[in-house]
Amino acid sequence: MAGNVHQDILASLFDAETLYQQAPCGYVSFYPDGTIIKVNQTLLTLLQYEEPELVYTRKFQQLISKGGNIHYEMIFRPLVSMNSTVKELSYEILKKDGSILPVLLSARCIKDSTGKMVAINAVITDNTDRKKYETELLLARRQAENEKLTFQYLADQIPEMIWTADAEGQIDYVNERFSQYFRLKGREIALSNILARIHPDDRKNFTEIWTTHISSGKDLHMELRLAYEPEKYKWHLVKAVAYRTGDKISKWFGSCVNIDEQVKALKEKDEFISIASHELKTPLTGLMGTLQLLDRLKDGPMTPMASKMIGQANRHVKKMNLLVADLLNVSRLREGQLALNMAPFDLVALLNEVAEQLQQETTIPIHITITGNISLTADSVRIEQVLVNFISNAIKYAVNSNSIEITITRQDEHVKVSVSDQGPGIPSEKLPFIFDRYYRVNDSGMQYSGLGLGLFICAEIIRRHGGQIGADSGTGQGATFWFTL
Repeated sequence: MAGNVHQDILASLFDAETLYQQAPCGYVSFYPDGTIIKVNQTLLTLLQYEEPELVYTRKFQQLISKGGNIHYEMIFRPLVSMNSTVKELSYEILKKDGSILPVLLSARCIKDSTGKMVAINAVITDNTDRKKYETELLLARRQAENEKLTFQYLADQIPEMIWTADAEGQIDYVNERFSQYFRLKGREIALSNILARIHPDDRKNFTEIWTTHISSGKDLHMELRLAYEPEKYKWHLVKAVAYRTGDKISKWFGSCVNIDEQVKALKEKDEFISIASHELKTPLTGLMGTLQLLDRLKDGPMTPMASKMIGQANRHVKKMNLLVADLLNVSRLREGQLALNMAPFDLVALLNEVAEQLQQETTIPIHITITGNISLTADSVRIEQVLVNFISNAIKYAVNSNSIEITITRQDEHVKVSVSDQGPGIPSEKLPFIFDRYYRVNDSGMQYSGLGLGLFICAEIIRRHGGQIGADSGTGQGATFWFTL
């Protein structure tokens, strides 16, 4: 009795027709010519048809788009006939209202005892969501590709070198500037070529630090020298920032910024501070020694020794005053606060006065080859500063010169003042730089003293007067410094 009840329950659960009609996917059966012989309710609902409108009324091909029909005749029918089954072919089926339903079509053919195909059972799955997902995925890929192209375009326009690397630190992209600097062919990234352009003293250190940062994930900031020509290097700041997906590094974004001018400027600044300290220390030490001696003699009568000490003290103070004045003048020039007090004055009278004062400091004869008056409008104090600098340099650097020649020549509405010596001269390749700030000539082991500011200040004074300044020289040929007003 219990067995019969069990069988009845199972029979009620397993209703094949109900399962067929209410299946989550569409079922349709049709003859080899396409005539529909059976269709379940699921498919009728999807296509918005009633059963009589399809069964023995339409062929399956009529439900397929025109493009699908070609595929059906040329691929689907031969394939199902040969293999008996097909799986998940993509089709577009037309609903009753003419709208399109994207589906996946799977089918199995039914053959008689002779092997002849007599019918086809097809399973149709609504592919709308999957199709939508594929479309969105395609759009996302296109958007990502467009963003990549945009990034590459922008990266190619900036002057810095831009690069990316994978999580293991292998470079996988470089911008146009990077490719040009490292001379990569078609952006073909060859790590050996890149490493070869790093200065030998920086290469090992960079490799070790980069490897360490890849492991730790810390951002990289490192200064190193990169060759732009064989054996010629420029300082660059290399940066690399890790991009993380979750807790893992998926990418490194990096750049190489040219900082050669900044590094050289800092080096010049450090050198200048060292030179300035030395130049100021020398007269300061002499002044302290002189004052100590004077302190011992202060209670006694004035002696020739004391008078000599006072003279030395005055010279040391004067030198320190000149050094400090140069520093103040440069500061004023930088801030645009070096004012010019323009007024008429006699240039020849000023030159004679300066030459007479400086002649007391040297045994080298100072000759002026013009007489008469030349009146011009300028800042006489600043022009005197230029004359003192030119003549003092000739005295200082041309100690073996037979004479110092000063000439004034008229050039239309201008006058040209020249100061010449017969000293060792200045190498021609260094002439273009002698009016630069902090520049000091070092030739044949002789280091000229000073802060490297005097000629720079002179050049700025003359330029602000609207004049020109220059120098003519060569090794062993003496030197001529000149300016025009």
